[in-house]
Amino acid sequence: MVSVEDAGIVESKRSGFVNMLLFLASTHFTLHVYTMLLPALLPTLRSELGVSLPQVSLLVSIPLLVQIVANIPAGVASDRYGGAVMAASFLANVAAAALIPASTNFLTLLIGFCLLAIGSALYHPPGLKASSEVDPSRMNLALGAHIAAGSMGIAVGPIVLGLLMPIWGWRSSFYLWMPPTLMFAVVSYLYMGRSSTTAIVEPGPRAGDGLRSLLTADFLLVLLFCALVEASFLNFSTFIPTYFTEVRGIPPSLTSIIFGLGPLVGIAGAFGGGAAGDRYGRLMVTTVLLFVMSALLALVPLSPGVMVSAAVYIIVRALFASSMPLLSAMIAANSGVGNRSLAFSAYFAVLNLAGAATTSATSLIVEAHGVSMMFPISIAILVPAMGLILLLKHRSA
Repeated sequence: MVSVEDAGIVESKRSGFVNMLLFLASTHFTLHVYTMLLPALLPTLRSELGVSLPQVSLLVSIPLLVQIVANIPAGVASDRYGGAVMAASFLANVAAAALIPASTNFLTLLIGFCLLAIGSALYHPPGLKASSEVDPSRMNLALGAHIAAGSMGIAVGPIVLGLLMPIWGWRSSFYLWMPPTLMFAVVSYLYMGRSSTTAIVEPGPRAGDGLRSLLTADFLLVLLFCALVEASFLNFSTFIPTYFTEVRGIPPSLTSIIFGLGPLVGIAGAFGGGAAGDRYGRLMVTTVLLFVMSALLALVPLSPGVMVSAAVYIIVRALFASSMPLLSAMIAANSGVGNRSLAFSAYFAVLNLAGAATTSATSLIVEAHGVSMMFPISIAILVPAMGLILLLKHRSA
């Protein structure tokens, strides 16, 4: 029989798990309401401020490069001061939300989106580390819930933008989220500090501390195919609103709503991907997801009408969301307790570098040959990613 004391401990752990997940989900949602506003706003910024396609690529690639520089210091700091680093991420977003709507030229826009990139770099190492360590026996569930909440934020941001744009203009969507963002700056600092000792961390060795210990063949393989997946997705998500507006003739406000529906469906995808990975294996499920995504990317420009192309886009976004908890779990599984924040920092640094290079190169091709060229480019990036996953599966056999 279970004693009253043991039952109380179990209930306390369950309550701590749920509370931590709710906190992490809320913060991840709030962080990401700004994440996809730039692609949704590109048609409007091009017409209102005269932003060219090469400048568009700079608005995407330069913040990613800034994020790369911020990632590793953020990871090192968050392994010791997770609450303070997470709080700083929300303060950076508040500053960006004040600057971007006030911008009248390209330079101030760029600074604003660089601040959003810094906020993302600061948030993810402590956030993902806390998600992976709150209960290692339920890592996929925790990461799936955390990523699903981020997908909801990514979805809600553009949808709210599309609804507010005809009434109060695009700037109002930035001001709307400033109060909750500022609130979570305070809450994160207090809650992460108080909860840092309550996570249910496995008592395994801490021999994995430091960047050098991460440089194993398996970890580097994981980083490489994660970078290719992210590069393909960022390439697709950056230019799809422009494709819908300029090729399909959809109004910018409706494009923003369609753009937000993809990650909204991705909420279910994040849970489904984690559950499928638990049952059939992360590597196999990820390979299947990437294959289906490649096939669907080829169908978007061939779709007979606006509704069909929008539906295919939404499915692709859901499949990408399904892969995210699997990729994050692979990073966690190939890192130690003492350097997991640093592992996620390296993960995001590589993702951002790949995304910056890809979007810059694609913008030049799109400028010369049309925005539809981003579909074959995105597919071509996914093909070697599938090969690397199969190689890692062979090594693990």
